[in-house]
Amino acid sequence: MSFNHNFQQTKNLISLRSLLFNCQAQLFYTPCKRLLSFLKFFSLRLTLFTCIYLLLPANNSIALSATTNKVIQGSAPYLTFDGGATKVTSIEGLLGINLPNSSYIPSGINSALYPNAKVDTSSTDNPIEMPNITDTFADIQTIVPVSNYPEVSLTNLVNAPYNYGRDDDGDGSISATGQLTIKWQDKNGKDITNDVKKQPNKPLNICNSPYKLTLTATNTRLWTTYGIPYESRFTGASHSYYIKPNIDKPLVCYAQPNLNYGTNEYAGPEEQWDQNHGFKVQDLGNASKNFPTTGANNLYFKLILEGMTARQMIAINGNKVNPVLGKGITLSLSAENNALEGNIVRITLKGPTQNSVNKTFRPTRFELYSDTAKKNLIYQFKIERWFIVKPGDTGQNYNNALSFCKNLSSPQTYFVPEVQDYTNANGFGWNFGVPGQGNTYQRRISYWNSSNKWVGGLFNEWGIIYDYRDAGWDFGDYWVINESQGKRYNVFAQFGDVDFQFNRPSSDRVACFTWMSDF
Repeated sequence: MSFNHNFQQTKNLISLRSLLFNCQAQLFYTPCKRLLSFLKFFSLRLTLFTCIYLLLPANNSIALSATTNKVIQGSAPYLTFDGGATKVTSIEGLLGINLPNSSYIPSGINSALYPNAKVDTSSTDNPIEMPNITDTFADIQTIVPVSNYPEVSLTNLVNAPYNYGRDDDGDGSISATGQLTIKWQDKNGKDITNDVKKQPNKPLNICNSPYKLTLTATNTRLWTTYGIPYESRFTGASHSYYIKPNIDKPLVCYAQPNLNYGTNEYAGPEEQWDQNHGFKVQDLGNASKNFPTTGANNLYFKLILEGMTARQMIAINGNKVNPVLGKGITLSLSAENNALEGNIVRITLKGPTQNSVNKTFRPTRFELYSDTAKKNLIYQFKIERWFIVKPGDTGQNYNNALSFCKNLSSPQTYFVPEVQDYTNANGFGWNFGVPGQGNTYQRRISYWNSSNKWVGGLFNEWGIIYDYRDAGWDFGDYWVINESQGKRYNVFAQFGDVDFQFNRPSSDRVACFTWMSDF
């Protein structure tokens, strides 16, 4: 009984434990099953992801195979102006120029990158000479398009239509920051950039050379959308070139009298007068258009030459030059400051004075040449009015002036000048000078106006007349025949202003002149 009871009790305990185990197993199995399912799902996807991931580098390598197999071995973007043949790798590379026969770059560039370019060493004394006599400003090419003068943004240049930006890795479009500026100056330092922009096909002028061409680049950055390296940076720089045109024969640039009182209100029109150098050649084929048209003994001017020396000029034309037409005047030629190898010849007028026995004058035309065959005319001018001054005497009233001129008149008639024989100014009721000019002379060549009236005279052409040594002219006012409201005019020698002589008995100076309408 006891045995059966104990056995039954043990059996019940085993059944109870079995039931408990089954319950626990059931509770454990359900989440485990879910966990195992999740792990199986995750394992499958992990395998798939791993396969895809392992494929990505291979595909990337295929995609980049056109440029580089390794991103870190790519190249930075750069600028090029010849389709990629030459890479601009420093800021100085932006500052190069191309001429019809050569290219020039600033110093400091790795010359191996620019095998066809010359390192620029030009200066005012040693300018670059253009190869052809027909070369124009347009033949001097820079990275700055003429239409964009004086400044262009690099952003406008790296893409179409210029396409100066390149990236050998094909890492997307190129962007840029930075500015390029260009400045043209003539030999006087005058900014002519806008003139070049307006007339790029205009030939270079030897008389305005050497020209100074300055290119300036600010700090610059190029970059692409992708790639390593993806950018290039340059530090700003500037460089100037000095350039002159090619000429095939000598010429005259300027006829230079006294330059004092030649600026501001005294300056003549730009096409005639250069305040630093004097009168420009107006018309090589018309002597009356060129300086001077008036003269007096021992007045002189300088011919500034290009392409020949003073020695050559004098050897060809002689120390003394006679007129080709007219009479009474000759020219004396000498090297300025005795510099025979220089390019300046002094031309001194020689003609009648108050002490001359023969005071005859006829309008005289002179021609000067650069060759012994006298085929290449380089300058000509015509003296139409000749003056004789009474030196060093201010104690002259108007009657004395009349008497002095009358006594000169044998056989040629000499007159007391009119206002317009001295000056082209307007003032105190006198309005026959250059239209719009105030009461000072304007450095302009005298001329006949549309009313057949002479405009201008001795002072506006020659400047401060008393600065010419041995010419006999002095500081002060000079008598003229013109009157207004009972008051007689006079003209001040220093700057040609018109004024009245207020019945002072003896204050003005005297000079007389003669002229004829033609030969």
